[in-house]
Amino acid sequence: MKVNITAGECLNRILQGKYPGECFVPFNEAMNQGTYSAPLFSEEFVRERAAVHGVSEAEYLEKLSEFMEVLKHAGEYDEIVLWFGDEPFCVANRQTVLDALRGFGYRRSILLNIVNEETGDIIRQETVATGSSIELRR
Repeated sequence: MKVNITAGECLNRILQGKYPGECFVPFNEAMNQGTYSAPLFSEEFVRERAAVHGVSEAEYLEKLSEFMEVLKHAGEYDEIVLWFGDEPFCVANRQTVLDALRGFGYRRSILLNIVNEETGDIIRQETVATGSSIELRR
């Protein structure tokens, strides 16, 4: 089973058009805004992040519902591919996604596609081994 995780809804739509039949799930967070002190996606984390974004905890969880489903079943995926841009906003978000996947038990390598967010074109690919640093694949 394979899942593709994207930076957000706009990139998700672009990639669904380019790769019909693939499963794409948007991350839908803005980790470069505000702070947090709790473990990723714990009740306290959700409370802190909802406050940062000025929404209720229920609204926050609804926005992240697809991503949270991926986390719940992380160990069941044979392949996870990330699709993110290369600007600071996406760097913070993709690091959060990688940390969350590791924290929720994903132990395989992850393919990270750095893309042009307006077109979905791949700029470069990196293989991320869980528990280690990013290795550039050219």
